[in-house]
Amino acid sequence: MSELLAKVIPLSLGAAISPTVLAVGLLILSAPKRAVIRGTTYTAGVMSILAVLTAVGLKLTHHATSVPAARQPITRAIDATFGLVLLLLALSTVLQAMSTDKESAAATQSPADPDKHSSLWAAFVLGMAMMMTNFSTILLYLPAMREISASRVDLSDKAAAVCVAFLITSMAATLPLALRLIAPSKSAKWFASLHTLVTRYQRQIAVTIEVIFGAYLLLKAL
Repeated sequence: MSELLAKVIPLSLGAAISPTVLAVGLLILSAPKRAVIRGTTYTAGVMSILAVLTAVGLKLTHHATSVPAARQPITRAIDATFGLVLLLLALSTVLQAMSTDKESAAATQSPADPDKHSSLWAAFVLGMAMMMTNFSTILLYLPAMREISASRVDLSDKAAAVCVAFLITSMAATLPLALRLIAPSKSAKWFASLHTLVTRYQRQIAVTIEVIFGAYLLLKAL
């Protein structure tokens, strides 16, 4: 179990670093009206997609690694593929940053406008959309599910590892909500400042995570 967690936790921590999910959640939770209930539905939207990714990741990787003789080549190919895609995603992010003008930057931030997503249903859909388009998180979470599916620990240990990975990966959405519930008045002020900081450096954060874990998965596949 400890060996499995040593593989799953780093991938889950990388998947948890999601500037877009965090920035939108902070903006919703710092709004003056219905911040908590809208933040809750937004978080529910994020977690619903994460639950789907969990099921898909476990199912697909279970079939891919079910034959013992083929387990090593297939798992290495999966790691190499995800690592390469992460590095390509980092390159794409850098190129996009170099060519982005003010108009496109404003368009990128427009989904986070709380006035456009004031209803609970809209907040839920926004949470789903943020996670569905959060490719760096997906590309790190699925390998974590692969590690769990391919491991030879018993079912209860696999279930515990899935819960650990799920809870860690969802922290970008759940931690701000928990803090908002614990310290409502102070957190609203903190979130406004933190949102500005995260939004300003979200590309740099994303590229760093994509390069580090892309290289990690490629080296792991060797």
